[in-house]
Amino acid sequence: MSFMGRPTARRNYGKTRSAVATIARERIEILIAQAKEMAETDKKLSRRYVDLARRISERTKVRIPSELKKYLCKGCAIALVPGRNARIRLYAHNSGIVITCLECGTMKRFPVKPRRGSPALQHAIKPYIAQTEPFSKKNSTND
Repeated sequence: MSFMGRPTARRNYGKTRSAVATIARERIEILIAQAKEMAETDKKLSRRYVDLARRISERTKVRIPSELKKYLCKGCAIALVPGRNARIRLYAHNSGIVITCLECGTMKRFPVKPRRGSPALQHAIKPYIAQTEPFSKKNSTND
């Protein structure tokens, strides 16, 4: 022990850290699934589940998966269920996907990048242009 009262050697928390992270991830997914089920019937309970999932995420330093986080409202902390308490719109030219919470009006925007193909694919499909001559003159030989 050092003079400050702490042990000098560091403990190996690698195995326990990964075990805690796996359990936390599973619990977060379960809580958010339950929050989505309860969003229609009991909004207070749904908010509680989302709050618990966020607290677990903060304390264990495990991120909430982006697929799940996309459907959590930052304004009123409720699970967003499309068609029930959330509206989803696609604005292709300016802002991409917009998810609006119908409880508090908070909007989430997710940019959408245009699909870029390789130049070979873009030139592979050409519009049909009718030819005026059935055969080209380059191949014809006069012997």
